[in-house]
Amino acid sequence: MIQRIKNNAFARNSLVLFAGTMVANVIGYIFHFVIGRMVSASVYGEVESLISLVAIISVPSSALAMVATKFSAGTKAENDPSGSYDIFSYFNKKILKYSLPLFVLVIFSSPFVRDYLKIGSIWPLAVVWIMMFLSFFSAAAGGILNGWQKFRDASVAGIFGGVIKLVTAIIFVRIGFAAGGVVGGFALGALASYLFSLYCLKFILRGKSKAKNYISNIDFGSVRNYIMPVFIGNLAIVILSNADMILAKHNLGPDQAGEYGALTVVSKIIFFITGIIATVLFSMSSEEHHKKNGSTKTLKQAFFIMSALGLVAVLIYALFPKLILSMLFGSKYHEVSGYLVWFAVSITLFSFVNLIFQYLLSIHKTRISYFLLVISIMAVLAIELFGHSISVIIGVMAISQVLGIFAGIYLLIKRGDKKI
Repeated sequence: MIQRIKNNAFARNSLVLFAGTMVANVIGYIFHFVIGRMVSASVYGEVESLISLVAIISVPSSALAMVATKFSAGTKAENDPSGSYDIFSYFNKKILKYSLPLFVLVIFSSPFVRDYLKIGSIWPLAVVWIMMFLSFFSAAAGGILNGWQKFRDASVAGIFGGVIKLVTAIIFVRIGFAAGGVVGGFALGALASYLFSLYCLKFILRGKSKAKNYISNIDFGSVRNYIMPVFIGNLAIVILSNADMILAKHNLGPDQAGEYGALTVVSKIIFFITGIIATVLFSMSSEEHHKKNGSTKTLKQAFFIMSALGLVAVLIYALFPKLILSMLFGSKYHEVSGYLVWFAVSITLFSFVNLIFQYLLSIHKTRISYFLLVISIMAVLAIELFGHSISVIIGVMAISQVLGIFAGIYLLIKRGDKKI
Protein backbone atom coordinates (compact mmCIF):
# COMPACT_ATOMS: atom_id res chain seq x y z
CA MET A 1 0.00 0.00 0.00
CA ILE A 2 2.74 2.44 0.99
CA GLN A 3 4.72 1.56 -2.12
CA ARG A 4 1.68 2.15 -4.33
CA ILE A 5 1.26 5.63 -2.84
CA LYS A 6 4.95 6.40 -3.41
CA ASN A 7 4.65 5.34 -7.05
CA ASN A 8 1.48 7.39 -7.66
CA ALA A 9 2.39 11.08 -7.95
CA PHE A 10 -1.18 12.29 -7.42
CA ALA A 11 -1.70 10.14 -4.32
CA ARG A 12 1.74 11.07 -2.95
CA ASN A 13 1.24 14.82 -3.41
CA SER A 14 -2.31 14.61 -2.04
CA LEU A 15 -1.09 12.78 1.05
CA VAL A 16 1.69 15.30 1.72
CA LEU A 17 -0.66 18.26 1.33
CA PHE A 18 -3.39 16.44 3.27
CA ALA A 19 -1.08 15.83 6.23
CA GLY A 20 0.13 19.43 6.32
CA THR A 21 -3.33 20.88 5.79
CA MET A 22 -4.85 18.67 8.47
CA VAL A 23 -2.34 19.97 11.00
CA ALA A 24 -3.08 23.54 9.92
CA ASN A 25 -6.83 22.85 10.08
CA VAL A 26 -6.54 21.38 13.57
CA ILE A 27 -4.82 24.60 14.60
CA GLY A 28 -7.55 26.56 12.81
CA TYR A 29 -10.30 24.71 14.61
CA ILE A 30 -8.56 25.09 17.94
CA PHE A 31 -8.67 28.77 17.05
CA HIS A 32 -12.44 28.66 16.46
CA PHE A 33 -12.91 26.45 19.53
CA VAL A 34 -11.12 28.94 21.77
CA ILE A 35 -12.50 32.12 20.22
CA GLY A 36 -16.03 30.67 20.02
CA ARG A 37 -15.96 30.12 23.78
CA MET A 38 -14.26 33.41 24.61
CA VAL A 39 -16.79 35.69 22.89
CA SER A 40 -20.58 35.99 22.78
CA ALA A 41 -22.72 34.65 19.91
CA SER A 42 -23.23 38.17 18.53
CA VAL A 43 -19.49 38.92 18.53
CA TYR A 44 -18.82 35.53 16.95
CA GLY A 45 -21.29 36.35 14.18
CA GLU A 46 -19.37 39.59 13.63
CA VAL A 47 -16.07 37.70 13.50
CA GLU A 48 -17.42 35.18 10.95
CA SER A 49 -18.82 37.93 8.74
CA LEU A 50 -15.39 39.61 8.75
CA ILE A 51 -13.68 36.31 7.91
CA SER A 52 -16.10 35.81 5.03
CA LEU A 53 -15.36 39.37 3.91
CA VAL A 54 -11.64 38.54 3.95
CA ALA A 55 -12.33 35.57 1.68
CA ILE A 56 -14.34 37.67 -0.77
CA ILE A 57 -11.84 40.52 -1.02
CA SER A 58 -9.08 37.93 -1.45
CA VAL A 59 -10.52 37.00 -4.85
CA PRO A 60 -7.86 38.93 -6.80
CA SER A 61 -5.07 37.30 -4.79
CA SER A 62 -6.65 33.86 -5.22
CA ALA A 63 -6.75 34.44 -8.96
CA LEU A 64 -3.14 35.60 -8.88
CA ALA A 65 -2.11 32.45 -7.00
CA MET A 66 -3.78 30.24 -9.61
CA VAL A 67 -2.11 32.09 -12.48
CA ALA A 68 1.26 31.84 -10.74
CA THR A 69 0.67 28.12 -10.20
CA LYS A 70 -0.41 27.55 -13.80
CA PHE A 71 2.61 29.22 -15.43
CA SER A 72 5.22 28.17 -12.88
CA ALA A 73 4.02 24.59 -13.44
CA GLY A 74 5.11 25.16 -17.03
CA THR A 75 8.57 26.24 -15.88
CA LYS A 76 8.71 23.14 -13.68
CA ALA A 77 7.90 20.99 -16.71
CA GLU A 78 10.95 22.56 -18.40
CA ASN A 79 13.05 22.51 -15.20
CA ASP A 80 13.44 26.29 -15.47
CA PRO A 81 13.59 27.99 -12.03
CA SER A 82 14.76 31.20 -13.71
CA GLY A 83 11.43 31.37 -15.51
CA SER A 84 9.62 31.19 -12.18
CA TYR A 85 11.81 34.01 -10.88
CA ASP A 86 10.70 36.13 -13.85
CA ILE A 87 7.06 35.32 -13.07
CA PHE A 88 7.59 36.23 -9.40
CA SER A 89 9.29 39.52 -10.29
CA TYR A 90 6.63 40.40 -12.87
CA PHE A 91 3.77 39.91 -10.41
CA ASN A 92 5.43 41.87 -7.61
CA LYS A 93 5.91 44.88 -9.90
CA LYS A 94 2.28 44.76 -11.04
CA ILE A 95 1.06 44.40 -7.45
CA LEU A 96 2.86 47.56 -6.37
CA LYS A 97 1.45 49.43 -9.35
CA TYR A 98 -2.21 48.48 -9.01
CA SER A 99 -2.89 47.50 -5.38
CA LEU A 100 -2.02 50.81 -3.70
CA PRO A 101 -4.87 52.76 -5.41
CA LEU A 102 -7.24 49.91 -4.53
CA PHE A 103 -6.12 50.07 -0.90
CA VAL A 104 -6.91 53.79 -0.72
CA LEU A 105 -10.33 53.19 -2.29
CA VAL A 106 -11.39 50.52 0.19
CA ILE A 107 -10.22 52.59 3.15
CA PHE A 108 -12.71 55.28 2.13
CA SER A 109 -15.45 52.64 1.76
CA SER A 110 -15.04 51.43 5.35
CA PRO A 111 -17.95 53.39 6.93
CA PHE A 112 -20.41 51.95 4.39
CA VAL A 113 -19.16 48.38 4.89
CA ARG A 114 -19.29 48.81 8.68
CA ASP A 115 -22.91 49.93 8.56
CA TYR A 116 -23.98 47.15 6.18
CA LEU A 117 -22.43 44.42 8.33
CA LYS A 118 -23.62 46.10 11.56
CA ILE A 119 -20.09 46.14 13.00
CA GLY A 120 -19.51 48.34 16.01
CA SER A 121 -16.02 49.62 15.14
CA ILE A 122 -14.23 50.57 11.95
CA TRP A 123 -10.83 49.30 13.13
CA PRO A 124 -11.38 45.61 12.33
CA LEU A 125 -12.14 46.66 8.76
CA ALA A 126 -8.89 48.63 8.57
CA VAL A 127 -6.99 45.46 9.50
CA VAL A 128 -8.94 43.54 6.85
CA TRP A 129 -7.87 46.03 4.17
CA ILE A 130 -4.22 45.69 5.23
CA MET A 131 -4.56 41.93 4.93
CA MET A 132 -5.97 42.38 1.43
CA PHE A 133 -2.91 44.42 0.39
CA LEU A 134 -0.43 41.90 1.77
CA SER A 135 -2.35 38.93 0.33
CA PHE A 136 -1.30 39.83 -3.23
CA PHE A 137 2.38 39.31 -2.45
CA SER A 138 1.65 36.12 -0.54
CA ALA A 139 -0.40 34.76 -3.44
CA ALA A 140 2.47 35.06 -5.92
CA ALA A 141 4.86 33.23 -3.58
CA GLY A 142 2.41 30.49 -2.65
CA GLY A 143 1.32 29.98 -6.25
CA ILE A 144 4.88 29.35 -7.40
CA LEU A 145 5.45 26.85 -4.57
CA ASN A 146 2.34 24.94 -5.69
CA GLY A 147 3.37 25.17 -9.33
CA TRP A 148 6.61 23.38 -8.47
CA GLN A 149 4.56 20.91 -6.39
CA LYS A 150 6.48 21.84 -3.23
CA PHE A 151 3.45 20.97 -1.15
CA ARG A 152 5.50 20.17 1.95
CA ASP A 153 6.92 23.70 2.04
CA ALA A 154 3.48 25.18 1.40
CA SER A 155 2.04 23.06 4.22
CA VAL A 156 4.71 24.12 6.71
CA ALA A 157 4.09 27.77 5.80
CA GLY A 158 0.38 27.28 6.53
CA ILE A 159 1.08 25.59 9.86
CA PHE A 160 3.49 28.32 10.93
CA GLY A 161 0.98 31.03 10.04
CA GLY A 162 -1.78 29.16 11.87
CA VAL A 163 0.21 29.00 15.09
CA ILE A 164 0.97 32.73 14.96
CA LYS A 165 -2.71 33.48 14.22
CA LEU A 166 -3.91 31.42 17.18
CA VAL A 167 -1.49 32.82 19.74
CA THR A 168 -1.83 36.48 18.75
CA ALA A 169 -5.64 36.36 18.46
CA ILE A 170 -5.99 34.90 21.96
CA ILE A 171 -3.70 37.59 23.34
CA PHE A 172 -5.60 40.38 21.55
CA VAL A 173 -9.01 39.10 22.69
CA ARG A 174 -7.76 38.75 26.28
CA ILE A 175 -6.59 42.35 26.16
CA GLY A 176 -10.11 43.36 25.10
CA PHE A 177 -10.00 43.97 21.35
CA ALA A 178 -12.89 41.52 20.60
CA ALA A 179 -13.55 41.17 16.84
CA GLY A 180 -10.65 43.49 16.01
CA GLY A 181 -8.28 41.29 17.98
CA VAL A 182 -9.37 38.17 16.11
CA VAL A 183 -8.83 39.82 12.74
CA GLY A 184 -5.48 41.14 13.96
CA GLY A 185 -4.43 37.57 14.68
CA PHE A 186 -5.42 36.59 11.14
CA ALA A 187 -3.28 39.41 9.75
CA LEU A 188 -0.16 38.48 11.70
CA GLY A 189 -0.61 34.81 10.84
CA ALA A 190 -0.86 35.62 7.14
CA LEU A 191 2.29 37.76 7.34
CA ALA A 192 4.23 34.97 9.07
CA SER A 193 3.13 32.45 6.42
CA TYR A 194 4.25 34.79 3.63
CA LEU A 195 7.70 35.33 5.13
CA PHE A 196 8.21 31.58 5.41
CA SER A 197 7.10 31.11 1.78
CA LEU A 198 9.75 33.63 0.68
CA TYR A 199 12.37 31.56 2.46
CA CYS A 200 11.18 28.43 0.64
CA LEU A 201 11.48 30.19 -2.73
CA LYS A 202 15.23 30.63 -2.43
CA PHE A 203 15.70 27.92 -5.08
CA ILE A 204 14.37 30.21 -7.83
CA LEU A 205 16.79 32.93 -6.71
CA ARG A 206 19.67 30.46 -6.97
CA GLY A 207 18.44 29.39 -10.38
CA LYS A 208 18.42 32.99 -11.57
CA SER A 209 21.94 33.69 -10.31
CA LYS A 210 23.32 30.64 -12.11
CA ALA A 211 21.74 31.57 -15.45
CA LYS A 212 23.96 34.51 -16.38
CA ASN A 213 22.94 34.63 -20.04
CA TYR A 214 19.36 33.58 -19.41
CA ILE A 215 16.67 34.91 -21.78
CA SER A 216 13.10 34.57 -20.55
CA ASN A 217 10.70 32.60 -22.73
CA ILE A 218 7.63 33.36 -20.59
CA ASP A 219 4.72 34.62 -22.70
CA PHE A 220 3.47 37.39 -20.44
CA GLY A 221 0.79 38.28 -22.97
CA SER A 222 -0.74 34.85 -22.32
CA VAL A 223 -0.38 35.45 -18.58
CA ARG A 224 -2.32 38.72 -18.84
CA ASN A 225 -5.08 37.14 -20.94
CA TYR A 226 -5.45 34.27 -18.49
CA ILE A 227 -5.84 36.50 -15.43
CA MET A 228 -9.34 37.84 -16.18
CA PRO A 229 -11.24 34.53 -16.55
CA VAL A 230 -9.37 33.17 -13.52
CA PHE A 231 -10.35 36.28 -11.55
CA ILE A 232 -14.00 35.96 -12.60
CA GLY A 233 -14.05 32.26 -11.72
CA ASN A 234 -12.46 32.82 -8.32
CA LEU A 235 -14.94 35.61 -7.63
CA ALA A 236 -17.80 33.22 -8.36
CA ILE A 237 -16.25 30.43 -6.25
CA VAL A 238 -15.69 32.72 -3.27
CA ILE A 239 -19.23 34.10 -3.53
CA LEU A 240 -20.61 30.56 -3.59
CA SER A 241 -18.68 29.68 -0.44
CA ASN A 242 -18.84 32.89 1.60
CA ALA A 243 -21.58 35.31 0.52
CA ASP A 244 -24.19 33.37 2.47
CA MET A 245 -22.45 34.20 5.77
CA ILE A 246 -22.25 37.90 4.97
CA LEU A 247 -25.89 38.01 3.87
CA ALA A 248 -26.90 36.00 6.94
CA LYS A 249 -25.23 38.64 9.12
CA HIS A 250 -27.26 41.28 7.26
CA ASN A 251 -30.63 39.47 7.10
CA LEU A 252 -30.74 37.53 10.37
CA GLY A 253 -30.70 38.68 13.98
CA PRO A 254 -27.36 38.80 15.87
CA ASP A 255 -27.82 35.46 17.67
CA GLN A 256 -29.18 33.66 14.61
CA ALA A 257 -26.29 35.00 12.54
CA GLY A 258 -23.93 33.61 15.17
CA GLU A 259 -25.66 30.22 14.89
CA TYR A 260 -25.32 30.32 11.12
CA GLY A 261 -21.64 31.19 11.54
CA ALA A 262 -21.07 28.22 13.85
CA LEU A 263 -22.77 25.82 11.41
CA THR A 264 -20.71 27.25 8.56
CA VAL A 265 -17.43 26.83 10.43
CA VAL A 266 -18.15 23.21 11.33
CA SER A 267 -19.34 22.26 7.83
CA LYS A 268 -16.29 23.82 6.18
CA ILE A 269 -14.13 21.17 7.79
CA ILE A 270 -15.25 19.08 4.81
CA PHE A 271 -13.99 21.60 2.28
CA PHE A 272 -10.69 22.11 4.08
CA ILE A 273 -10.07 18.38 3.58
CA THR A 274 -11.48 17.91 0.08
CA GLY A 275 -10.09 21.22 -1.23
CA ILE A 276 -6.63 19.65 -1.02
CA ILE A 277 -7.57 17.35 -3.89
CA ALA A 278 -8.45 20.28 -6.16
CA THR A 279 -5.18 22.05 -5.33
CA VAL A 280 -3.09 19.02 -6.25
CA LEU A 281 -5.18 18.36 -9.36
CA PHE A 282 -4.73 21.93 -10.62
CA SER A 283 -0.96 21.86 -10.23
CA MET A 284 -0.44 18.42 -11.74
CA SER A 285 -2.89 18.80 -14.62
CA SER A 286 -1.34 22.21 -15.44
CA GLU A 287 2.05 20.53 -15.81
CA GLU A 288 0.54 17.67 -17.84
CA HIS A 289 -1.25 20.16 -20.10
CA HIS A 290 2.00 22.07 -20.68
CA LYS A 291 3.71 18.81 -21.66
CA LYS A 292 0.70 18.00 -23.88
CA ASN A 293 0.03 14.83 -21.89
CA GLY A 294 -3.49 13.64 -21.11
CA SER A 295 -4.82 14.44 -17.63
CA THR A 296 -8.08 12.46 -17.67
CA LYS A 297 -6.61 9.74 -15.47
CA THR A 298 -5.62 12.29 -12.83
CA LEU A 299 -9.11 13.81 -12.95
CA LYS A 300 -10.72 10.38 -12.42
CA GLN A 301 -8.48 9.74 -9.41
CA ALA A 302 -9.48 13.09 -7.96
CA PHE A 303 -13.20 12.39 -8.47
CA PHE A 304 -12.94 9.00 -6.82
CA ILE A 305 -11.15 10.32 -3.73
CA MET A 306 -13.52 13.30 -3.50
CA SER A 307 -16.60 11.07 -3.70
CA ALA A 308 -15.35 8.73 -0.98
CA LEU A 309 -14.43 11.54 1.40
CA GLY A 310 -17.64 13.46 0.76
CA LEU A 311 -19.87 10.45 1.38
CA VAL A 312 -18.14 9.57 4.65
CA ALA A 313 -18.29 13.19 5.83
CA VAL A 314 -22.02 13.58 5.16
CA LEU A 315 -22.79 10.33 6.98
CA ILE A 316 -20.79 11.41 10.04
CA TYR A 317 -22.48 14.82 10.12
CA ALA A 318 -25.90 13.20 9.78
CA LEU A 319 -25.30 10.72 12.62
CA PHE A 320 -23.44 12.90 15.15
CA PRO A 321 -24.42 16.59 14.66
CA LYS A 322 -24.58 17.51 18.36
CA LEU A 323 -21.30 15.77 19.13
CA ILE A 324 -19.53 17.60 16.29
CA LEU A 325 -20.89 20.98 17.38
CA SER A 326 -20.03 20.24 21.01
CA MET A 327 -16.40 19.54 20.14
CA LEU A 328 -16.02 23.17 19.05
CA PHE A 329 -18.67 25.17 20.85
CA GLY A 330 -19.98 23.09 23.75
CA SER A 331 -23.77 22.98 23.99
CA LYS A 332 -24.23 26.57 22.84
CA TYR A 333 -25.59 25.66 19.39
CA HIS A 334 -27.40 22.34 20.04
CA GLU A 335 -30.77 23.86 19.11
CA VAL A 336 -29.67 24.23 15.47
CA SER A 337 -27.83 20.90 15.20
CA GLY A 338 -30.54 19.55 12.87
CA TYR A 339 -29.33 21.90 10.15
CA LEU A 340 -25.78 20.55 10.20
CA VAL A 341 -26.27 17.67 7.77
CA TRP A 342 -27.69 20.06 5.16
CA PHE A 343 -24.68 22.32 5.58
CA ALA A 344 -22.51 19.23 5.06
CA VAL A 345 -24.36 18.31 1.87
CA SER A 346 -24.03 21.86 0.54
CA ILE A 347 -20.31 22.11 1.24
CA THR A 348 -19.68 18.67 -0.29
CA LEU A 349 -21.45 19.75 -3.46
CA PHE A 350 -19.36 22.92 -3.44
CA SER A 351 -16.20 20.81 -3.21
CA PHE A 352 -17.14 19.15 -6.50
CA VAL A 353 -17.86 22.53 -8.09
CA ASN A 354 -14.40 23.72 -7.07
CA LEU A 355 -12.74 20.52 -8.33
CA ILE A 356 -14.30 20.79 -11.79
CA PHE A 357 -13.57 24.52 -11.92
CA GLN A 358 -9.87 24.08 -11.13
CA TYR A 359 -9.47 21.21 -13.58
CA LEU A 360 -11.04 23.11 -16.48
CA LEU A 361 -8.86 26.16 -15.80
CA SER A 362 -5.74 23.98 -15.58
CA ILE A 363 -6.30 22.85 -19.18
CA HIS A 364 -7.14 26.39 -20.35
CA LYS A 365 -10.89 25.85 -20.57
CA THR A 366 -12.24 29.08 -19.14
CA ARG A 367 -15.97 29.30 -19.92
CA ILE A 368 -16.76 27.70 -16.56
CA SER A 369 -15.85 31.01 -14.90
CA TYR A 370 -18.71 32.84 -16.57
CA PHE A 371 -21.23 30.07 -15.87
CA LEU A 372 -20.33 30.14 -12.18
CA LEU A 373 -20.48 33.94 -12.01
CA VAL A 374 -24.08 33.93 -13.25
CA ILE A 375 -25.01 31.19 -10.76
CA SER A 376 -23.36 33.03 -7.85
CA ILE A 377 -25.12 36.32 -8.68
CA MET A 378 -28.45 34.50 -8.79
CA ALA A 379 -27.70 32.98 -5.38
CA VAL A 380 -26.87 36.36 -3.85
CA LEU A 381 -30.06 37.93 -5.19
CA ALA A 382 -32.16 35.02 -3.93
CA ILE A 383 -30.69 35.21 -0.43
CA GLU A 384 -30.98 39.00 -0.31
CA LEU A 385 -34.68 38.82 -1.26
CA PHE A 386 -35.83 35.67 0.53
CA GLY A 387 -33.06 34.60 2.94
CA HIS A 388 -34.61 35.50 6.27
CA SER A 389 -34.13 32.09 7.87
CA ILE A 390 -31.30 29.57 8.12
CA SER A 391 -33.23 26.92 6.17
CA VAL A 392 -33.91 29.21 3.20
CA ILE A 393 -30.30 30.41 2.97
CA ILE A 394 -28.79 26.92 3.05
CA GLY A 395 -31.42 25.71 0.56
CA VAL A 396 -30.46 28.43 -1.90
CA MET A 397 -26.77 27.60 -1.52
CA ALA A 398 -27.32 23.86 -2.09
CA ILE A 399 -29.34 24.49 -5.26
CA SER A 400 -26.61 26.85 -6.49
CA GLN A 401 -23.93 24.18 -6.00
CA VAL A 402 -25.99 21.64 -7.97
CA LEU A 403 -26.31 24.12 -10.84
CA GLY A 404 -22.54 24.68 -10.72
CA ILE A 405 -21.89 20.94 -10.96
CA PHE A 406 -24.23 20.61 -13.96
CA ALA A 407 -22.46 23.51 -15.69
CA GLY A 408 -19.06 21.93 -15.08
CA ILE A 409 -20.14 18.49 -16.30
CA TYR A 410 -21.61 20.08 -19.43
CA LEU A 411 -18.30 21.77 -20.23
CA LEU A 412 -16.30 18.62 -19.42
CA ILE A 413 -18.40 16.73 -21.96
CA LYS A 414 -18.49 19.49 -24.52
CA ARG A 415 -14.83 20.54 -24.29
CA GLY A 416 -15.68 23.35 -26.71
CA ASP A 417 -13.66 26.20 -25.19
CA LYS A 418 -10.99 27.81 -27.29
CA LYS A 419 -7.51 28.12 -25.91
CA ILE A 420 -6.41 31.55 -24.89
